[in-house]
Amino acid sequence: MTELVEQALTRRLPLSDFPVLRSRSANDACSRIGRLLSPHRLEVRGHPGALQVELNEVVLCDLSVRTLRYGTEVTIDPGRRGDHYLMQLPLRGRADVRCGANQVASDCGMLSVLQPQAPTLMHWSADCDMVLLQVPSEVVQRRVGRDTDKPCPQPLNLGASRREPHVAAWWKAAEDIIANLDQHGEHWLGHRAAKASMEEFLLSAFTALLQPPPNHAASDTVIRSDERCLRRAKDYIHAHLNQALLLDDIARAACTSPRTLEVVFKRHEATSPLNYARTARLHAVHDTLRKGEGRSVTDVALSHGFVHMGRFAAQYRRQFGCPPSQTWRSAQ
Repeated sequence: MTELVEQALTRRLPLSDFPVLRSRSANDACSRIGRLLSPHRLEVRGHPGALQVELNEVVLCDLSVRTLRYGTEVTIDPGRRGDHYLMQLPLRGRADVRCGANQVASDCGMLSVLQPQAPTLMHWSADCDMVLLQVPSEVVQRRVGRDTDKPCPQPLNLGASRREPHVAAWWKAAEDIIANLDQHGEHWLGHRAAKASMEEFLLSAFTALLQPPPNHAASDTVIRSDERCLRRAKDYIHAHLNQALLLDDIARAACTSPRTLEVVFKRHEATSPLNYARTARLHAVHDTLRKGEGRSVTDVALSHGFVHMGRFAAQYRRQFGCPPSQTWRSAQ
């Protein structure tokens, strides 16, 4: 048994005094969790013997607060989900979440929200311990309409980062509420007003954190989001100049969807992510050839992920106005 699994078995999951499920069977866990959340397919990706599913639950009024762990690496495929929102707050570990056309890497610094009736796919790390806040979509829509005088947009933002002060403030208070339920749940659950107050605060996330900002702030928010996305994508590209990069790989590193990444690059770079990556690799080849490094032009091209020499030579000529062999000879 690995150290990671041993640690998972000894960690106490919050709300453990309110158990719903304890199981070592993937089929049993999938069936029983599916009845509470959404029917889904569960694939154990880690060591099958390490699977130790724990699910706990406290129901407030309309909102259910759950904690869940699998104890090993899993892929969860609900397909098209039911008619409810599911906010995921990782206590530790990581969940790569794809919902509709968007995706996000959710960890202790990034919460995620699964949209109602949206095609969804998740991959949880072996050490992932998760708080789940589940609420019917009509409750959220009613609340958003009350707070904004507008119907609930579909979908809400998929994720919110703890680096944003208002997200950090809400998240810390939510953790305090969950800790209070964990330690004194029997007391609080006997008081409807207390439950309603806790739920009111937890639901505030759907308007305070996940709604698009007012129009005057929208452009600044988009710019900040684009800048983060571009920085992550470019950092990944320049760290992997020796590879023929795939769009999915770059998008995954940028914590966004391939389609969104293409829109961001077109908006700010007037090109596609793959064209940007190819140009960066061409410049890396050019710099290497100018320094006279490498055993040959072919060797340098191959070491930077170019496998079609004719196409590489044409692209190089278009970029630098001469064939790569000329750059190579000038450095000898």
